[in-house]
This record gives sequence, structure tokens and C-alpha cells, in this order.
Amino acid sequence: MSMRNLPAPLILVSLLFAPFESSAQTVEAKLAALEKLPPAERQQKLLEGAKTEGEAIIYANMDVTAMKPLTDGFMKRYPGIKATSVHISGAAIITRVESETRAGRSLTDVVLSGQLGVLALLDKKIFGRYRSPEREFYRDGAKDKDGLWTAYMNNVMVSVYNTRQVKKEESPRSVEDLLKPRWKGKLAMDSQSYVWFGTILQHLGEEAGLRFMRRLNEQSLAHQRGRRLMSQLVAAGEFDMAVETNLNSVLSLSRQGAPLWFAPAPPFFLTPSLVFVNANAPHPFAGALFTDYLLSEEGQKIIVTTNRMPAHTKVKSPESQLLEGQDVRMPDIFDIGRRYQAIGNRYREIFPGAR
Repeated sequence: MSMRNLPAPLILVSLLFAPFESSAQTVEAKLAALEKLPPAERQQKLLEGAKTEGEAIIYANMDVTAMKPLTDGFMKRYPGIKATSVHISGAAIITRVESETRAGRSLTDVVLSGQLGVLALLDKKIFGRYRSPEREFYRDGAKDKDGLWTAYMNNVMVSVYNTRQVKKEESPRSVEDLLKPRWKGKLAMDSQSYVWFGTILQHLGEEAGLRFMRRLNEQSLAHQRGRRLMSQLVAAGEFDMAVETNLNSVLSLSRQGAPLWFAPAPPFFLTPSLVFVNANAPHPFAGALFTDYLLSEEGQKIIVTTNRMPAHTKVKSPESQLLEGQDVRMPDIFDIGRRYQAIGNRYREIFPGAR
């Protein structure tokens, strides 16, 4: 059936969505064409395209203070190309990207997410294939084979305690120690601690893990939104301990004089933060260029200055040095990502205070 034979409402729908579908196809085609060029010519074409576009828009659930050095570094390296970072907290970044795609109006070029639930968007064709040449410096577990995503940094999940209120010998030596009577009414927990929840279920086994979580809920937890805020509240003495936070926050606040340290409770689990180019990016070349910069040695060294653990094999951080020789593991991120919504539902069911 030709366009002119369609009913008027369908013509309108076709006109609205045809350009969007076309852009979704051409983003990958444009970036794939770069791979066929020699390195110097590839870089020149990418830079020319990015300068023409003029801007890269990045959605990130990394704090604003940590993103600013990255965007500033990028703009210093590539004058004339603006890097605009939009902070979206927690799991809301997944909803935002998905809803924009569904509406046929993607506004972001690059997504930086520490929420593994973003992996559920793989099936919705929101990730654009982009094989950054910087990926060669990343381990196989830190990148997928198709060029859809790369882990640009890792967080380390730890329990944190107030060193003025908790003696060193009292601090948990295993996750099960959180169930001791000592901690009843003294614990804080993030209201969206879904990755930790899924990780512990993997570690203990589904049945034993759920039993542990129900017992943990009986400890009269106080739920807070935001791990850094939670760490600050522990430092202020509002709580003796937080069940789970990021090691980088603990080290950062501790260096500033806060009475904080992390519980020596192995195994320590990593949770990666992922970067991907939007398959419908309005500025694909600028987005790809920013991705290259983030994954480069220069960008990864900036990650270290923000008290985070880079994923680049040549760049070390205080966290990686501190945990050297420790039992550090990576959970099955695909299992958590694919089941993210179900994990979140179960989390809220077991911890009704987190709603």
C-alpha cells in the first residue's frame, strides 16, 4: 500500500516514526564505517563529524562533581565540541532512556550507568554498536564481543561503619554478621540496593539468600536514597553502620577526616558502571568521541582523581591497591541485569521500608 492510500492518522504516525527509525539505522552505519579506515584517517573523520555536530549529550548517574572533571577534560582536549552531562539518579536513568526511545525522541548520545538493569535494554535495540579502539585495553569481562557496551569503572560494594561508635573488632567479618543482635536498629540501607541484593542471592543461593534478606529486614533497618548520602549519615553518627555502599565514598570521606572505615567482610564484590552509545544518538560522532575519551588512559586517570576504580588495565587506583590479594569477585552481571525488575520487586517486597 502506498503512503497516499494510507488513512490520515496512519500517515501521521508514519511521518513521525520513519525519520526516527532511519536515524537508528544510520547511527550504527556511520560508526561502523569508521572501523574500515586506517587509525589516523579514522580519527580525523570522527573529529570532523564531532565538530560538525558540536555537542555530545551524556546521561549519567555518576555524581555531578565526578562528571565535571571528565567533561572539562574532554572539552579541553577537543575545543569547539561541547560535552553536556545530565545527572539522572539511580534506576531512573533506565526509565528515562527507554521512555525517550519509545516516544521516538532520543535526546542523549551516550549513557553512563551503574545500574545493571540497563542491560535489559539490550533486547530493545537501544544500545548502538561502537567498537572504540580504546577497548583493547579492557579485559574480556569488561566489554561485550559485539561492541555494545564497555565497563569504564568498577565500584566495590562494602559495609561501612562509624569508627567512633563501632570498635574494629565488632565490625562484620562476613555478610551473615549483619544479623547479630548488636546491629538491630543501628543499620542504614539504600532504598535501591538491587545490585547488592541480586549479588548476595547469587553468593548464598536463591533460597538461603532470601532467608538471609528476611532476617536482615528484622534488624529494623532505616532506608535512605543514595549511597554517598548514607555514608555521610554514618559519618555524622546517625547510624552505626550502612549495609552496603561504594568503597570509593568511604575512602574519599575518610581522607577528609570522617570517622569511617569498611568492614573486612570478604568476598568483596565488584559492580561495573557501563558506557554505551545510544542507537538513536542525535550526535553520534561526538558521542563516540566522548566514549573514546572516557575509555582512554587520560580519561581513566581522571576517574582515579574522583576516587573511583577505573577498568583500564594500565591505570591503577587506591581501591585496587588496597584490595590487592583480597578475595574480590565479579557477580554475574547479565543475570542481575536481565532480572533487574524482578529483583527490584522482590527487594521492595522483603524490605517494605524501602518503598
